[in-house]
Amino acid sequence: MSATPPPPLTRALGTAERSVRALLERQLGSAGLSFPEWTVLAVLDGGGPLPARRLVQAQLGGKVVPDAVAAEATVERLCSSGLLTAGAAAETAVAASDDTPDGPALAATAAGEAAYRPVRQAVDRITNELFRDLPPADVEATRRTLTEVTRRAEALLAQPPTPPE
Repeated sequence: MSATPPPPLTRALGTAERSVRALLERQLGSAGLSFPEWTVLAVLDGGGPLPARRLVQAQLGGKVVPDAVAAEATVERLCSSGLLTAGAAAETAVAASDDTPDGPALAATAAGEAAYRPVRQAVDRITNELFRDLPPADVEATRRTLTEVTRRAEALLAQPPTPPE
């Protein structure tokens, strides 16, 4: 009688990711934010104003949206809803830090901060609860392993796709 092999590791990774994402989505729903909107506000958190093009690139680089059209729509939606703004102070801050800004410099408004900050605090509380009694060495090993898996996946994504066999 042979032992049943464990499920694929990718199943465990996917299940964990979906469970954690569901916790985040619950918080985002109560704040009226989508995941892409949250991501843009998180990129701006503590980093100051950024050109619109960098906010688009951050979404694409993080695989938050499928394409540039969706990323641009997210930035436009945040601006039209009053959560992001372009302004003289934002433009000055970007010009001082970057000689070639790409698009208008955008910053979170007070309303954007008011939507983002409680979700950020809830995510911090949830994260602490999820990891609170796990051995630090296990957490660090998991971090290293996931970083390497991500690096390898990115390398595979950089290659042309291979057809399924």
